[in-house]
Amino acid sequence: MPTSNRRSKLADYQLSLVWGAWVQLGVSGWQKTHGDWAVDPEPLIIATAALEDEDPRLRDEALDWCIQHWRYVSRVQLKNLLREQPRDVREAWGPFAATVSHHAGVTWPQATEEFEYQTTGKSVLDSMEQPSRGWLRLRGMFGLGARTEILRFFLSGHRRATVARIAEQARYAKRVVADECDALEKSGVLRAQQVSNRFYYALNRADALKKFVGDVAPIRPDWTALFRVTSTLVALERSAGQLPNEALMVEAHRVAKMLEDDLDALYIEDPPELGQPDNYWPSVRDFAERYMGAWARGEWEPEEEEVVEMKPRRVVRRPVTSAGARKE
Repeated sequence: MPTSNRRSKLADYQLSLVWGAWVQLGVSGWQKTHGDWAVDPEPLIIATAALEDEDPRLRDEALDWCIQHWRYVSRVQLKNLLREQPRDVREAWGPFAATVSHHAGVTWPQATEEFEYQTTGKSVLDSMEQPSRGWLRLRGMFGLGARTEILRFFLSGHRRATVARIAEQARYAKRVVADECDALEKSGVLRAQQVSNRFYYALNRADALKKFVGDVAPIRPDWTALFRVTSTLVALERSAGQLPNEALMVEAHRVAKMLEDDLDALYIEDPPELGQPDNYWPSVRDFAERYMGAWARGEWEPEEEEVVEMKPRRVVRRPVTSAGARKE
């Protein structure tokens, strides 16, 4: 992926991650780095629209893919995800959605006014057998809808969950998820169990379902949380050169605390260490460079660091600990 000297290091990492994910879905590109990642299309599409003019070729090729393969994109998921986005993301989304709608003859949520665009025709989704396309394959098998998202929830590594938890993750109404879970239980796909006064669902004969669905790439992150983390860290890095040092430390502390839930959703166990106030930004920056650099290369965990202490002939290795996305 070509880079610009005007972009920050974290912004380049962010673009590499987005490019790598799109190439796995069949977008024309050179970066074949994310074959071990199971790509979730809706968060990726919204994140790409938010990048706007950061990389015009990325935007054009993503538009081409959406225009050709809109049948595998859930408008319900897009609508519900957009509710969580800040204003600037929704504003960037409007023209992107309108352009897809105009060329594909569909209606995407919150579309505004399309811009001039000529399809490239380079995107090829010739097969869904690749592990990185596992979630698309699931939709090819079972269609778009809550039932497919429930199965994806459990295939992502969750062992059991309440209807409320599944609905939150699948981004469908609780009532809809409850009805679909009931149908899946009656068909023998799920089983229900009561713990205290709560009912939980889990996969029944999980091995049989996994064999039927086929290989799904082992890195299966919460893509919404992932892109929220990356975009927030990029914005913080951009503000670093504009804020006074004291204000930067305060902002770095705020960002680190704000991202705690998303880092938990990504099973990251070594968040930025907030020690002394004058170290808030260096700590967050170090965390961002290590993790976003790994994600840009298609790795989940940063490589082990080697730290040499100022003592004669003594080398101390400090491992990076991360559970990462759950792997099957």
